[in-house]
Amino acid sequence: MPATATAVPVTTRITSLRSRHARVADDVRRCEAAVERLRSEIASTSRPDVRPLPERTMTTAVRELLAARTRLAQVSRELRQAGA
Repeated sequence: MPATATAVPVTTRITSLRSRHARVADDVRRCEAAVERLRSEIASTSRPDVRPLPERTMTTAVRELLAARTRLAQVSRELRQAGA
């Protein structure tokens, strides 16, 4: 017997998308805070005896932020398309 696809009610889809949007927005804020913290730490290590954070750490933090912002934009598009 073939599986049948059941339609998800629009209200359930919108509720799910709003919840996902909130989680991703929190992730964006967390990533932004991490990048700002790293910027502050790098700026405050002007003493020659203190080794600054590796650039790789900052690069990773910025990549995570960009990925989170991309996810947020995608969920926002999906919400608009769903009519929310």
